[in-house]
Amino acid sequence: MILPCRIHQLPQRVDSLALAVLFAACLMAPLQAMGQEALTSPFEGAGVSWLPAIPIRMTAGVDMGYDDNATLTPSGKGSFFLGENVVLTYNRPAQATQFYLLGIGRFDQYFNVSRNDVDGNVTMSLTHNFSTRLSFYTSVFAAYQSQPNFRSNVGPENVISDHFYTTDIFSLTYHWSTRFSMITSYTFYRVIYPQASIGNSQDQINNTFSEEFQFSLTGRTKLIGEYRFETITYDTAPLDSTSHFILAGINHNLTEHLIVHARAGESFRSQENEGSTASPYFESAVDYVSSNHSLSWTSSYGFENPTAAGVTSTKTWRTGLTLTYDLTSRITSTTGVYYHHDENTGGTGSTGTQDSFDLTLGLRYTINKHFTLNLDYSHTTLGSLGSIPGYSRNRCSGGVTYTF
Repeated sequence: MILPCRIHQLPQRVDSLALAVLFAACLMAPLQAMGQEALTSPFEGAGVSWLPAIPIRMTAGVDMGYDDNATLTPSGKGSFFLGENVVLTYNRPAQATQFYLLGIGRFDQYFNVSRNDVDGNVTMSLTHNFSTRLSFYTSVFAAYQSQPNFRSNVGPENVISDHFYTTDIFSLTYHWSTRFSMITSYTFYRVIYPQASIGNSQDQINNTFSEEFQFSLTGRTKLIGEYRFETITYDTAPLDSTSHFILAGINHNLTEHLIVHARAGESFRSQENEGSTASPYFESAVDYVSSNHSLSWTSSYGFENPTAAGVTSTKTWRTGLTLTYDLTSRITSTTGVYYHHDENTGGTGSTGTQDSFDLTLGLRYTINKHFTLNLDYSHTTLGSLGSIPGYSRNRCSGGVTYTF
């Protein structure tokens, strides 16, 4: 298993900044490398030395922009919007128990459509070494949002609706010898849509158990064998299933900065009212980190949970790339490209293939240690699926952030 390395209408704009702060404190999400150097207390930076050194960093920002398809329809209705956000980072990497927390709360108010969006996410990771042989790792990601998600298999991508989802990983690693180790892990996944018309087909709980065997062939190469057992239980939809995965793979450090992870094999799914089917399965991750830029590229192919109503089975080819590059000491660029191709079969809904493409571009200019200017642009294209039309969307914004 490759362990990991994105909201509905409010009646009026009443203290929206306070709402953003509230969501930042409760529901937060991953951002790209922001705050990872925040190892000193903000109190120390302000010269208040008698307060404890807490490795916390907070950033608040405001931006304004234009969305040419705020309704996600083929004809589309454009709207200006005002966004407010708060980011919080906590990092303790040098302790016996390593802990990291990164989150964001965001509120978007639209001027030309009767909708406001709230986005709140949290990412937390913890690593503890019980001994030189035994270690524990956990990663928790939770999100509440209105906008569709193009980066992972969460709900329909042609509607705007509040929803909650979480992916939580717990694993134990035991080193039997210098060359051989075992990783036992459990992954919990949950999706909830309060809107019944969507929740009836999407609300679900996934449980995945994994046993992975690693053999160090050389100092840079590990051979992998893995077995996974997955159960998917829907709250309403008759799509419950169990799946078995038999995989082989490799972890290889091509260079000091470039790491490749790959798994491939066969998956066997038994689905309620649909019988049993088999499909090849593949996943990979390529990570590159240097002094002034980083790159992460992930890909996968296999069964995914259907996101179109009435579809009973979906096979997806999914790939995504994120690049961060320091153009100068003050200017940083970010690029994200995500694409997936769905093959939908079975059921009474629209079947066939569907493609989606999502591009994000960003520039950050650091004025000083407190103020940063930002420009962002995103483009999304969703293909049609049977009688369900697709759409195209462009969104651009600019703003300023303040780091405490």
